[in-house]
Amino acid sequence: MPAATTHVEFAKDVLRTMDEAHASMITNKGMFYLGSQGPDMLFFSRASLLPGSLKKYGDLMHDEKCAEFIKYFDKYSENDSDLRSYFYGFLCHYALDSTAHPLINAVARDTHIQTGLHEGAAHVISEANIDVWMLHQRGRREQSYDVFKYMKIDKVSKSKLGLMYAGMFQNVFNLEIKPSLCAESATEIVRYTKFLYPTKLKYDLLCALEKQMKIPPVLSGMVLYNKNDFKVVNLEHKSYPLRYDLSREIHASFPELYGKAINFAKRLIDTRSPEDFRINFNGEPYQE
Repeated sequence: MPAATTHVEFAKDVLRTMDEAHASMITNKGMFYLGSQGPDMLFFSRASLLPGSLKKYGDLMHDEKCAEFIKYFDKYSENDSDLRSYFYGFLCHYALDSTAHPLINAVARDTHIQTGLHEGAAHVISEANIDVWMLHQRGRREQSYDVFKYMKIDKVSKSKLGLMYAGMFQNVFNLEIKPSLCAESATEIVRYTKFLYPTKLKYDLLCALEKQMKIPPVLSGMVLYNKNDFKVVNLEHKSYPLRYDLSREIHASFPELYGKAINFAKRLIDTRSPEDFRINFNGEPYQE
C-alpha cells in the first residue's frame, strides 16, 4: 500500500492538478478511484484470511513482472473508457507505492527492531497512521472516513475488470483465475473498507479476535482508531536503512515523497515506457 484512504486522496490530488485534456479521459470516477487501490483490491478478497482469497496474487503483483502486467493493462484498456479510467487510477497507485514504500518499509523494519512488533503489523499500522495524518491535513477527523463511497462501480464495470485481470494473470503469470473471482474483489473492497469504519468497539473486538487467533495486530491495525503515531511521516527527516539494501538510507519525509509521486503519476498518465516500471510496488528492483 499506502492504505485505502491515502490512495484515494492521492488520486483526487492527481485529478485536481491534471490538465483538462487528460482529466476529460477519466469518464468513470468509480473505476478511477478503484484503480487507485491497484493490486491492493485483491487483499480484500475473502477478507484476506478466508479460503480462496486472492491476497497471494496481490502480493505477487506488488513484487514481480510490474512492467509486463502494466503493459498488458495499458493495451487491454485502450479502447474502453471504463477500463481506461481504471488504468489511470492504477498508474496513480504505482506512482505512490513505488515512491513511498521504501520509507514505509524502512520505518516498519525500525519499529520491529525497536519494539519487537511484527514487521507486517508495523507496516499496516504505519499506513493507517498515514491515513489519519492525511485526513488531518484536509481538516478532517477519523470519523469522516468514507473511502468506500468512492470505489463503487456497476456490474458491467466489474465484469470488464474481472476479464481484464483474468487475462492478465493467464498471459503474464501463466495462472488460471476465474474472471468472476477477480470481479468479486471489486465488491469486497467496498464491503470491507466500509466495515473498517473506525469505532472503539470495533477496534476492541478486532484486538480480542487477534489475541484469540494468536496473530499480530494486522486487522485492528487497519482501523483508523488509536492511530496517533506519525513517526512514518518523518517530518524530522530521520535516516532509516532501506529494507532491501541496508547499506543505503532514506531520510525523505512522506510529504516530500507524496509531492514527487504526484508529478510521477501525471507523467505516467501522459506518457510512459517500460523503463518507468523497473522497480516494483515496494520501490525495490525486481528480476525481469
